[in-house]
Amino acid sequence: MEKSTRFYYGGITVNEHLILDALKEHGECVLHDTESPLARRFRRDWDGRCKYGDILAVFKKNGVEYLIGIEVKDWKARVTPKMCYQYLKTYRKGCQYVYIAARRFSPRTFDIHELGFIDLEKMEVIKRPEYLYPKKRDRLGVIRGMRGSPKPRRYFVMHPDQTTMEWFCQPPSGDCELPGEVQQVAGEVPGHNPAADHRPGSESSLMPV
Repeated sequence: MEKSTRFYYGGITVNEHLILDALKEHGECVLHDTESPLARRFRRDWDGRCKYGDILAVFKKNGVEYLIGIEVKDWKARVTPKMCYQYLKTYRKGCQYVYIAARRFSPRTFDIHELGFIDLEKMEVIKRPEYLYPKKRDRLGVIRGMRGSPKPRRYFVMHPDQTTMEWFCQPPSGDCELPGEVQQVAGEVPGHNPAADHRPGSESSLMPV
């Protein structure tokens, strides 16, 4: 998955539907927002450490809506406890559940009971979070600000180094050519000697009478 799927590209969170699909135990995702400005969503006690929320999602289960915050760390470094507490401090002001999605976690982070973890390699929840108790006014204020957000995107953003057929058939010049040493002149066949077609007695050397 590391070579084919990324979750952070061009400064924004992408392929978020894969992460949301891993949280089906919370019900159906009915609303979500990416790169949400947390300074506007969580005004109270703002400390400025976390400016944008990667994913804010509303799940509905048994007629009840739950606001879930997800911070995505698509890198090779381990997520540390200090980092976890910084994001938890912000997200818990409005979210009922908070997850961090990453590829590697420090062993000590598993001692933070309030947070849940999503493994981006296995695309599954490896640690369930505890229920948080945000003030109803703050939670509903966040959800109200999310109204009108698009539904989860159901397409993939490929790794920037992924090679596609367009690379072979649509070079910058606009001509359809094969790259490098595999280029061939039209009509030539590797190992074929065109002069052999015109040797005496060959069918190709016969002239019409």
